[in-house]
Amino acid sequence: MDIFVEQIVKKAQDGKDTAKKVLLVVGMCLIAAVLAFVMMIVPPFSGIALLVLCGVVYGGYYLISGCDVEYEYIVTNGEIDIDKIIAKRKRSRLITGKVSSFEAFGKYENAPEIDSSVTIVKAVGISLSGEKTEEWYADFTHASAGKVRLIISAEEKVIEAIRPFLPRQLKVNLNKQ
Repeated sequence: MDIFVEQIVKKAQDGKDTAKKVLLVVGMCLIAAVLAFVMMIVPPFSGIALLVLCGVVYGGYYLISGCDVEYEYIVTNGEIDIDKIIAKRKRSRLITGKVSSFEAFGKYENAPEIDSSVTIVKAVGISLSGEKTEEWYADFTHASAGKVRLIISAEEKVIEAIRPFLPRQLKVNLNKQ
């Protein structure tokens, strides 16, 4: 029997995202003011200034909407794929891993400390269904990234899809949590 489960979580907006949006809006307003001034002072350039203004508005919209990030978790027959979706227009694969190669797995609050050489892939967010989700971690060795700690906000259905493919000792530890 094949197992296929997917979940999408929306990245929570933080202060950095808000500051980026505010700076983009302020920059757009400043450029629009300069272009409006150019259109009034030099009428022959008003057509070009209007085109540049349209480009600035579109570019600002494109950059502001790019702050909307979602993560998609896909578990297929013992393999987990994490994709990053930007503004519902661009998708990129963050990482793929075999669940059977997990060296550690559990709730993130119980995660042991790691050294600085470990690559951290953090794909946490708020569930689209509005359910409260816990953060989970998985430590494993990736072919190109080396030692990796994956941190996700998985619903119970994703954890249940991962469980059958975990190494025996990790299943036992997971049942104790």
